[in-house]
Amino acid sequence: MIRQGKHFVALAAVGALLLVACGSDSKGPTTTKASTPGTPGTTATTAGGGSGGTTAAPATSTAGSTTASSTATTGVSDTTTAATGTSSAGWTVKTDNCPDPAVASAPIAGTLTIGSAQPLSGTPAVAFAPVKDGFELYIKYANDQKLVPGITLKTDIRDDQYDATQTPGVVSSLIDGGVNIFSGIIGTPNNLAVRDTLNQECIPQLLNLTGAPEWGNAKEFPWTTGALVPYDIEAKIYAKSLKGLIGDGGTVGMFTVNSEFGKTYADAFKAAAKDAGLKIVVEKTIEPTDQTPPTNQIGALASAKPMAVMAVPLGTQCPTFLKELVNAKAANPDWKPVVFLTNTCASRLLISLLAAGAGDGVYTSGNLVDPADPKFAALPGVKLFTDTYNAAGLKGDLGTTGVGWSIAESTVKILIAAQISGTLSRKSIIEAARDLEYVPSLAREGTKYKMNGEKDGFTFQSLTVLQWNEASKTFTEIGKEDTEYES
Repeated sequence: MIRQGKHFVALAAVGALLLVACGSDSKGPTTTKASTPGTPGTTATTAGGGSGGTTAAPATSTAGSTTASSTATTGVSDTTTAATGTSSAGWTVKTDNCPDPAVASAPIAGTLTIGSAQPLSGTPAVAFAPVKDGFELYIKYANDQKLVPGITLKTDIRDDQYDATQTPGVVSSLIDGGVNIFSGIIGTPNNLAVRDTLNQECIPQLLNLTGAPEWGNAKEFPWTTGALVPYDIEAKIYAKSLKGLIGDGGTVGMFTVNSEFGKTYADAFKAAAKDAGLKIVVEKTIEPTDQTPPTNQIGALASAKPMAVMAVPLGTQCPTFLKELVNAKAANPDWKPVVFLTNTCASRLLISLLAAGAGDGVYTSGNLVDPADPKFAALPGVKLFTDTYNAAGLKGDLGTTGVGWSIAESTVKILIAAQISGTLSRKSIIEAARDLEYVPSLAREGTKYKMNGEKDGFTFQSLTVLQWNEASKTFTEIGKEDTEYES
């Protein structure tokens, strides 16, 4: 149902404001900004405060290099390069079906508010709350550095407790509160619960923190984009790795959460396993609200004795699953399965600290370096993040906080590209999001944000398979980044 009401009146008033000044990204005192015809930005302060590593991050990606449709903007120590043209040039979002097309194209000036719904209380908050800290930390940094000239960025992140029945109400209240865009909503069912509304109202729903393949449907839902590598691609990469570890015809047991996330992932993995010549011999599920040890489910896996286990739990179910698996293996000493764990569990908090060491040897994946791994400490992007994190006095899981930082960084890169196009508006923001290429500051080698209108609706499509080493508290890279599925 299309919402119409007071928030449209408020947004319509924005159209009467002056065009915002155009400029380029400036992350440090030595970066020269493009001249701007408008009023320069002012410094503002907003409230603010995982994954494994790789051998090296790209030398030119210290804080993210950007290629927009007309100009490239870059971060600390990056080179600035004019774009040579993009294959999606000319892609535009239609606004004739918007409740008020003029509002969708109206210039945004002064303050731009970014809204989101995330689990900030309840059990899921243990795993996900640091995302908010990282997001707000980067937005404060962007304001301090005036990365979007003439614009003060503001965040309004509210609690939906990872409950998809609460997300629509949270999003509705944020729209009524005057947010301009949404970014970093956590959870597949949560994002699905508001996708129709945000597309009907022509409000950008950027960088959903979920890998559901649905986020690539740019034709039917042009105002929605994802942030994680699609689950079907992650599943294909795992199936390929598993085949190398257990051989053609190898047997696999599955443990998945009974939610939209779990079902989507399970379907993707079963298809990938079949294509890889692997055999699924047992499947067990757990309800998303169930926090008790999955003793019966893991017992059933142990009875079937598959050569490998593919696990897709949710949040704090990740360490609970790992600990119960250790118990089952101890009771069945002849069963030594290869274990793969979805990368939504790939943080030190979930795979090590809360798992009490039970994650040793587990395989997962990632496309960001682990900022807590000492071998990456000298990388400029990591140093900027950790220095800013420490200065803010944050205490949450560093890797999970880094995810929030990276999502905010991508959001700001989109805003910069939209501003460069001439008018910063909801319309130009979603168009910039779908015509952008850059390397995030915490990216592992081979990772890049790259979209191409309706031809390529996914932001990231590459991953590195990782294995957790409990003794060193680090991830070991298994081969190089898999970029086979990158467009």
